[in-house]
Amino acid sequence: MRPLHPEFAAYIDRQPYVVTLDGLELTIDKEVFPPDMGRCAQNLAKFTRQYTPQTALDMGCGSGYLALMMKLHGARSVWASDIHAPAVECAKKNAARNPQAGPITVVQSDLFKSIPPELKFDLVVFNQPFGPGDERHVCGCGEDGGYEITRRFLLEAPAHMNEGSVLIMAFSDREAAKHDPKAVATELGYPVVTLLHAFYNGSNNFIYEIRRPPASR
Repeated sequence: MRPLHPEFAAYIDRQPYVVTLDGLELTIDKEVFPPDMGRCAQNLAKFTRQYTPQTALDMGCGSGYLALMMKLHGARSVWASDIHAPAVECAKKNAARNPQAGPITVVQSDLFKSIPPELKFDLVVFNQPFGPGDERHVCGCGEDGGYEITRRFLLEAPAHMNEGSVLIMAFSDREAAKHDPKAVATELGYPVVTLLHAFYNGSNNFIYEIRRPPASR
């Protein structure tokens, strides 16, 4: 097994703890990915502000931070989904803890598997695992990471996207280039725009806007 990054390990060792992000008071329970680690989740939250979705989804929601931020930014209906049961319970807890953000719907799901098939979203944010892990499922993330989970997500997403829908994903080049969502999306025919490219924490970091592919795809 490859060792956990020291910063990540330190956050895991602190759990459970409470943190305030963008006015939200969040409990980060054991085995829930810490949204306050680094800048990725907060960068994703910042860019969701530029959209005006009626329906939005926080895929791989962890603590529910991004779902609650999209609700605060004005999305009428927000869903939060995670395959990892501790994350689902944590997101429900944080929704109750932050009534000013309004209600969100939280479900346990392997990507879109448990999302009602008739439900379509205008905006989907996925702070996916940037690369594959090992047999350990740390915060619910295991071997199905990087290229594999990104490709599965992008193949499933069109069935749940409205015309003009937007997907937002992040990446850090501390992982191999083949895991970059821009490369995977381009391979599958999605138009991609780089919203952010910033160098920090020793790596290049990106936020991407991925548009719904043409209907023929």
